[in-house]
Amino acid sequence: MVCAQCGATRMKSLRLGVSRVRDELEALAGVPVAEVWGPAPAGSADTGEINRAAIVVGTEAALHRVPDADTVAFLEFDSELLAPRYRAAEQALALLARAARLVTGTLVAPTGDRAPGRVVVQTRQPRHPALMAAVSADPGVLAVAESEVRRALSLPPFSALAVVSGSAAEAYGTALREAAPHGVEVSGPADGTWSVRAPDHDTLCDLLASVPRPAGRLRVEVDPVRA
Repeated sequence: MVCAQCGATRMKSLRLGVSRVRDELEALAGVPVAEVWGPAPAGSADTGEINRAAIVVGTEAALHRVPDADTVAFLEFDSELLAPRYRAAEQALALLARAARLVTGTLVAPTGDRAPGRVVVQTRQPRHPALMAAVSADPGVLAVAESEVRRALSLPPFSALAVVSGSAAEAYGTALREAAPHGVEVSGPADGTWSVRAPDHDTLCDLLASVPRPAGRLRVEVDPVRA
């Protein structure tokens, strides 16, 4: 393969998938490498394969399907820290906490003690509040920083937020916008999704209940986790 722009013959994949990382790690390390994509299917026998593998590569599901580990490494963790959702930093810290529970270390015979494990993070933002909270084992570090941002942007818990999606979202979102009282912001559609932001949950729920639900699939999430 030759690059049509610069003529180089050594290519580099900037964003590798789970399978590609598994193949490359297995070739480099010379040990079995397992991959985890999601929840174990019913009747699956791959749990034994995961437990036998020296290295496991996967998505977030690996943190739930691997019982323990000597080291957990997060690649490109900035994609979690900078994800375009208001709970990105909170969720990133949750991933680090889950990883910390896995790295209890291996049993050392004959004492039965456990060697300490490690959580390794690849990032260009080592002073990010979520990482500082993880290093100091103090979620309050992130809570203080997040509170300032959320208060300035009127995001939960300093407001109430609902996200509306589904085939009937267009009709429902339009009706919500027409019925919205002063102080309630209804925006959309953005990729078929509407957002409703109110000063408190009572105002938000009163508005949602006052508008008749149109026919069709409709999903309403209040203070959504992945928004």
